[in-house]
Amino acid sequence: MINLTIDNQQIEAEEGKTLLAAATLAGIDIPTLCYHPAVPSAGACRICVVEITGGGQPGLVPACAYPVQEGLEIQTESERVVASRRMTLALMLARSPGATIIQEMAQEYGAEPVPMDKGDDDCIMCGLCVRVCQDVIGQSAVCFEGRGHERKITTPYDKQSEVCLGCGACAFICPTGAIDPADYCPHPLETIPNDFNCGLDTRTPIHIPFPQAVPNKPLIDRENCIHFITGGCEACKQICPADAIDFDMTDEYVTEKVGAIVVATGYELFNPDVYAEYGYGRYPDVVTSIEFERMVSASGPTTGELVRPSTGKPPKTVVFLQCIGSRREQGGLPYCSKICCMYTAKHAILYKHKVHDGQAFVFYMDVRSGGKNYEQFVRRVIKEQMATYLRGRVAKIFPSDGKLIVRGADTLSGTQVEIAAEMVVLAPAMVPAAGIRNLAQTLRIGYDEHGFLLEAHPKLRPVETNTAGVFLAGACHSPKDIPDSVAQASAAASKVLGLISHQTLTREPTIGIVDEETCNACFECEGACAYGAIGPKELKDRKGEVTAVVAYINEGLCQGCGACAVTCRSKSIEVQGYRDDQLFAAINATGR
Repeated sequence: MINLTIDNQQIEAEEGKTLLAAATLAGIDIPTLCYHPAVPSAGACRICVVEITGGGQPGLVPACAYPVQEGLEIQTESERVVASRRMTLALMLARSPGATIIQEMAQEYGAEPVPMDKGDDDCIMCGLCVRVCQDVIGQSAVCFEGRGHERKITTPYDKQSEVCLGCGACAFICPTGAIDPADYCPHPLETIPNDFNCGLDTRTPIHIPFPQAVPNKPLIDRENCIHFITGGCEACKQICPADAIDFDMTDEYVTEKVGAIVVATGYELFNPDVYAEYGYGRYPDVVTSIEFERMVSASGPTTGELVRPSTGKPPKTVVFLQCIGSRREQGGLPYCSKICCMYTAKHAILYKHKVHDGQAFVFYMDVRSGGKNYEQFVRRVIKEQMATYLRGRVAKIFPSDGKLIVRGADTLSGTQVEIAAEMVVLAPAMVPAAGIRNLAQTLRIGYDEHGFLLEAHPKLRPVETNTAGVFLAGACHSPKDIPDSVAQASAAASKVLGLISHQTLTREPTIGIVDEETCNACFECEGACAYGAIGPKELKDRKGEVTAVVAYINEGLCQGCGACAVTCRSKSIEVQGYRDDQLFAAINATGR
């Protein structure tokens, strides 16, 4: 370790560290414009200069490039340092008067523009863009050209660079925002949509999927990460203090033995694209309910400010459309999604809280508010005139003069309605999560024609399935709101605890049994079993040698349906309590 003094504070630093790094670790702030921990230092901006007052050659040195030395005495805010920074900022302010960060730093140090021709270039020639492109990305798409006051950032031969990846690293690292990748890249620049915010904003290749993610750790998007595209970069690995970045990690399948399975795959929203008359995907101000939810959320893409995607201004008129895809026998889904009426009422309240002078309309078929205090909630929205409810469907939405014309019918008054809206919010139907049918087939549980999973009995066993040890929770079973989902999840957890908290498993005695002496191991019964309860069993002699292979029934999985018994050609499988001799004995006992 190297011992030195910074601002009269004794500091220990690792050999090879710079004065800037040592000061930062000690909590001493040194301003800089041309430094980034992932990029090799250059000392170009001269804002980070500090004064050596002892232990070395006295003078001003750039803290970002000067290494620590034993016994150095450093001052970061001496008169010489402040005067040097003030002069440097004055020159920068004359060159780039419009750069916000230069204005703020100049004001802090009392710098005034030097008397010279004012420039209009926000580029301060720090070179961060050149260094990140060459040394980190490894592409050299931009470079320096010229000397002195004619020096500038450009591409080779002043043409758009074919080696530019369009990654945007240059724009990200630029302290003044002077660089635009579109000026240098011949390829279309594509951003990565943020899935959690429904594509309303963008994300970086390294991101946390959503605030409640488990584990709540960042992940690397391999498809968009520059390292996995070119083999270069590794900036995140260089600056990670925990050394947690491992590019060699790959996805792996983990096999675990468990006592029970709770299926809680959630739901997805019906795609409103199928209804061209609503214009979703064509008109930016036609959004879905989940997109509206993210807009009004404080953690959303607009930090809670409700604005029109097309103009960025608050919408003065909003129309909510319910039952988009649900309760439609033709061209949709016949069932009710159950939650749309209530969250539309909630959205109407949120809209009035965000836009006090706004007006909301709700097109509905029937208001289904079946829950504790649900009806009062909807009545409050109607009575306090937070929204005007119109019973009927919308026939068409089309743009006109910067607004969306919503044309529909009010069946209660028997009139046609036309509303000039600035935003339209669709309430799509709930549909099962993608891949639910494959999962159901893997777990050997049933599902209906829409893909929702089937319970063993709608009243007596509402969270159990016909496969023992597999339970249901939430919207994978049917459309549910939060209270119902929580109640069902609690019931499923209770069932799991009751299953695994005992030393022995209590089962119905009505299960299949195999006569191992007559079984010929055809295993047609295995294919007939819907619960995966049948498999092969090896019979061994005293020496441990396999003498025969027969069918084996797992008593914990068998449901006693008898499908194996009727399939077995050799009559080697029977259901306990329903053997032929038992059935005949029961018949004879009746005396008939």
